[in-house]
Amino acid sequence: MKHAALHAPLALLLLIIAPLRLLTAAEPAPPTDAPAIPQVELPQARIDAIDASQWPKLRVLATVLDATGRPIPPKALKKLAVVDAKKPSAAPLVLFRQGKPDEAQKDAKLQTRDKAGVPLAAMVVISGYQHESLRSGTLGPRLRDALSAGWKQFAAGDRVNALWYGDRLYRAHALKGHTGALDDVESRQELCQTALAEARAGVELSLSAGEANNKDNPLPPPGTWLCGLQDDAKRVGAQVKAATFKGHFPRLFALGAPFYDVKRYCAPPPEELEGFGLFEAGNASRQQEARDRDASAGKPLAFATSAFDEAIATLLLDARPGEEPVIVLVSDGRDGYFRELELCEAHPPKNCQGITDKQQLKTCIGAFLDQRVAASQAEFKARATHWLGVLRAAGIRVFAVGLGAIGRDFELDRLRLLAERSGGTWRLAATEDTIGQEVLGTMAELSGQLVLDFQQVQEDGADRPAALSLALEVEVDPAQARVKVRLADGHIGDARTKLRSAARQVAIAPAPTRSALLERAVRGKIAQLQDVLGYRTYLVLCWVLAIVGSIMALGLVALIGLKLLRRLRKPAAKGP
Repeated sequence: MKHAALHAPLALLLLIIAPLRLLTAAEPAPPTDAPAIPQVELPQARIDAIDASQWPKLRVLATVLDATGRPIPPKALKKLAVVDAKKPSAAPLVLFRQGKPDEAQKDAKLQTRDKAGVPLAAMVVISGYQHESLRSGTLGPRLRDALSAGWKQFAAGDRVNALWYGDRLYRAHALKGHTGALDDVESRQELCQTALAEARAGVELSLSAGEANNKDNPLPPPGTWLCGLQDDAKRVGAQVKAATFKGHFPRLFALGAPFYDVKRYCAPPPEELEGFGLFEAGNASRQQEARDRDASAGKPLAFATSAFDEAIATLLLDARPGEEPVIVLVSDGRDGYFRELELCEAHPPKNCQGITDKQQLKTCIGAFLDQRVAASQAEFKARATHWLGVLRAAGIRVFAVGLGAIGRDFELDRLRLLAERSGGTWRLAATEDTIGQEVLGTMAELSGQLVLDFQQVQEDGADRPAALSLALEVEVDPAQARVKVRLADGHIGDARTKLRSAARQVAIAPAPTRSALLERAVRGKIAQLQDVLGYRTYLVLCWVLAIVGSIMALGLVALIGLKLLRRLRKPAAKGP
């Protein structure tokens, strides 16, 4: 396959996740002993990744944010140094002043991600269900405008896709006949599996909407997954702008019982579940029979995944080496039927039926919903442990913008946890007026990520280290920064211009042996041959060569055997 897919193992480390706050005010209240998730302080400097694969050359990807969460440009960095975290008093490994390298390392470079040519592999997950504020209020248009403006910050070479979620999941496909709008993910599962198999085999893409010798709509190269990340970010952005808000059962995480299971609700919801229908006994029976038939036939099932799981899976399958994989969540965090409170008030749960006092009934329903929320929090905690392990193993960072105008605290906290614990950034759009600046701030951070390229200087005769522990030391020039930094007492001013990042460690691979270099060269030639011939042709050729070689080997063995047999049968020469 021309472009190797990124495969990530399941999480190896279990993470201890701080308990999340439960509902407030008229909703369930948090227990008094549940600590809040500690807020990440700004301004901030952090190391996002370290590439030591070309030792002694090093590439450090870093982020430096001001007090408002905006990236600080290289020219506004009075000093940016990479230091050995274990030897803080030693000289910096590399030092930049106002974006320029120190005399000691003239060849070092400090650039933003887009200028350094480091492409993104980005999945943008968006709340697309029909909350009143989204479908008919002013929040929906503001969200569209923010996404439209933010989408323009994707650089050439970035590969992106969107997941617009409500009851169903929608994303951009490059499949023939399905490129006009965001397409239903689950309705195209079989086609996407075929497209993935063709991409891995490196053969011509039979399902592509592109055409050979068509400059305006070219056929993608072998190795392209038509349902994965898209090269044409502009087309995906236009499809996001045209998407409609629909559905009453937002499937962000798909926590709890399946959304089509009527036992999940206080009573059958009156709204139709898209792709399932109305919650009527006859329809539920027919749908269950259809699911059983599909399961027996080995067909993929609907409602078996979530928007967040699908975003992770797409990156694991399609992100390429050298790309920065990220998930951008623009969401209120809602998961499941968003009118559950009204439904339970109209149709009280069994243990609340018969209560005539309105206040007692309200308390009973509140306690019932408390239990529901507690169960979903426990499930989220377990699944977040798994998600964060996978994200860290694959190097995927989450950047979240919370729609605070319609989001509930405990659901917004879920987004913040995933962002901050994966190495990304959390932003809260507390009002509709701030959605644009927070979405643009996220996209600006992605494009403004810093890339530091330099060479590690080693003393003569020094052993190759097994690992490096690096940290950043930053000093901001307030006169050149876009905004002033935050003072220690919380006010905005020119103080607190010095920042230091947390240490980040990277393993240094041992120097390759001659046999390893030879093996690498052979593997490279084999990969080139696969690209030229195509994977299937390559396999056929290998089988032919193996058969011919086996026949030749058997013939040689037979020939040697005949010669030995003749020698044994030849009579010994008689003496005089």
